[in-house]
Amino acid sequence: MSSFQADSQQPSMPKPVSDGGDASPIGIDASKTAMVSEDSRAPAGLAKPNGYRRVVALFGAVVLLVAAGFAVWLNRPRPKPLEEVAAKAEPEIASLILETSRLVEDTLALFSNDAYAWDLAGRMYSRFGKTEQAQRCWEKCLELDGNFVAAHQALGVAALESGDLKAAAEHYEKAWRQSPESSVYPTQLAEVLIQDGQLARARDVLTEALRRHPRAVAMRALLGQALVQLREDVEAVEHLSLVIRMNPEYTNGYYPLATALDRLGQREEAAEMRRLFQERKRQDELRHREQLKDADVQAEAVRVSVAQAYVSAAKIHISVGDTPTAERYLTRAAALAPRFTDASLLMAWLKDRMGDRSGAREQLDRLLNAESSHLETIMQAAKLFAEWEEFDKAESLYRKAIELTPHEAGGYLALAGLYVATGKRPFEAQVLALKAAAREPTAACFGLLISAAQRNGDLITAAAAAREAVRLEPENPDYRQIAKALGVQP
Repeated sequence: MSSFQADSQQPSMPKPVSDGGDASPIGIDASKTAMVSEDSRAPAGLAKPNGYRRVVALFGAVVLLVAAGFAVWLNRPRPKPLEEVAAKAEPEIASLILETSRLVEDTLALFSNDAYAWDLAGRMYSRFGKTEQAQRCWEKCLELDGNFVAAHQALGVAALESGDLKAAAEHYEKAWRQSPESSVYPTQLAEVLIQDGQLARARDVLTEALRRHPRAVAMRALLGQALVQLREDVEAVEHLSLVIRMNPEYTNGYYPLATALDRLGQREEAAEMRRLFQERKRQDELRHREQLKDADVQAEAVRVSVAQAYVSAAKIHISVGDTPTAERYLTRAAALAPRFTDASLLMAWLKDRMGDRSGAREQLDRLLNAESSHLETIMQAAKLFAEWEEFDKAESLYRKAIELTPHEAGGYLALAGLYVATGKRPFEAQVLALKAAAREPTAACFGLLISAAQRNGDLITAAAAAREAVRLEPENPDYRQIAKALGVQP
């Protein structure tokens, strides 16, 4: 309250005492208020004594000082979310988190209307435990782009953590329908549905998704678990047994399989599955404890996270033509986590786009020498060589991928696609496509087999492949049109 307001309202104040013994209630010596004689005082009710005015003025000044201090406190520079995390971390980790904070803030400052920038911020806030700030970032993503798949998936995770199963299911459903090629989103949706007691709906979701992803271990294992709860034990055993054959290290497949076998009367097999479950569980727990003890493992995980942030920021800068900044970010990402190959692969692609094909090739050669058995690196490098029409190099890399994973469809599918695209080796292309479809009987594999068989003049195989493609994806108009052209009735 100002002194002018205090005078005009004339509040009732304690009268000063004149015996000099006690101080006034607000700490003013009352004897100092008795310096004016009785004759010189104004009549009561017309004016307040000077001592009173001094008290009011002092009180007003205190109020103003408090208000000014509060305003300064409100407007003080507040620590950014990741800075708060860094303040509690070990020095090496703190330095990396602060670097991430600067990257996130710089990216948001430049691209405040870009959903990918807000997604980057959300992922980094979430990575380092700032879940509320992360959720606001992903909500901002959807304000900018209502179909932003990553934001729906992330908000689904947040809703699940808060116990809102309905909201989680809605977000996962939207993410899946917008990105039907993903194996992650239908699996997450089914997990929520199972928690919500919607077992039949979860079964239907997983069954539909497995048509596209027959070798998705986590998805098939979850389907087996749902079938056990539905007491559809014969089918459950079929799926869970396949899970363990595909990945014997998948611990969560053993216990539900034991339950289903027990109910089917196969006691010895069930007991063996329980024993294996306990053994795998002990191994998992031991491995987890060792990782928690290893500070180097934790630091490396943080370095990889920061490198991922730099790669994401680099892609945003590439999208607006800012290649120097993108190149700087990718160089930093590669330095932080040399085994994180996304940075080097994107750098090779960027060098080529900048007109430095020889530099791009050198980048890939160095990467392949360092990661000669890393499947994803080999496949991505082969794709780049194919784009550059260096088909012999691409072919040798795809063959390397087949050697590394002879029971997986990816290498066969990629090499068959290369032969179909270049018109080379039509018979071998058809054989490779058949091997891919045998390992992963998806509509995509049968679609490639159609093209390979047609180029090889084998219309019977092409028609059979078209029939399978339509069966797996009956809503796909391209497959239906090809099938019709080959004389296949839907």
